[in-house]
Amino acid sequence: MKMSPSLTVVVAAMAAGISMHVAVAQTINKNATAAEKTAALADKGMNYSERERMKSWSGEQETLEQKLRVGASKGDYRKILADNGYTITAINQDTADYVEYEVVKGDHSYEVQIDMDKKTSLGSKVDVDRNLWRADATKAAVRSGKPVMASKVLTNGNAYSDRANAKGWTDQKDKLEKSLVLGKNVAFYTGELRSLGYQITSTNDKEKNYVEYEVVKGSDSYEVQMNLDDAGKVQKVDVTSNMWQAEATEKALGEK
Repeated sequence: MKMSPSLTVVVAAMAAGISMHVAVAQTINKNATAAEKTAALADKGMNYSERERMKSWSGEQETLEQKLRVGASKGDYRKILADNGYTITAINQDTADYVEYEVVKGDHSYEVQIDMDKKTSLGSKVDVDRNLWRADATKAAVRSGKPVMASKVLTNGNAYSDRANAKGWTDQKDKLEKSLVLGKNVAFYTGELRSLGYQITSTNDKEKNYVEYEVVKGSDSYEVQMNLDDAGKVQKVDVTSNMWQAEATEKALGEK
């Protein structure tokens, strides 16, 4: 049975439309896949590893500590920080005998702890420490590279103070490290972490001979570093601070 010329034209047009729709759908799917791959690669490219970044952080810490000499006033300390490229992103405490700042320079953050002499109003001791419990403004500054100067003291500054929280964190770290016995495969450690109440929030590295996790429990975060032998058994475990936190880690800490 032959179709009329007009019907033939209609069928041809419909077929062309279907072909075009399929082609567009395939293009969209390809673009979506490419976008997903790009996002995955970008996320993987973010370096959150304490092991890899600690050397440069420590060198900068020592230099800053030398510049923040004992015997200066609060105003002098703020000027020294500014002159050396640091922005005070959070003021955790500011009293007659103690000042505590969170400062940011590039993607590094520090906690500056200054004991003040009440009689002279000059610094009697200065420590530049890790900044594990960071205020929201500090987190945003590290991620964006656009730090904003803090204008007032935080009402809950102790919640972000390394000096206030360090002992409990260290005790828990030592306990965790002792719990992760050697000679097991990676699956054992992931199960052990969860049974101890830790949430694995990020896998920073996963290779044949090395695995690195970020974990969270309560308001504390750690980086778990495991060296494996060729048989896939863990030969060394280090539990360290977790200063460069993946977004999922920051989110989990924020929920606490």
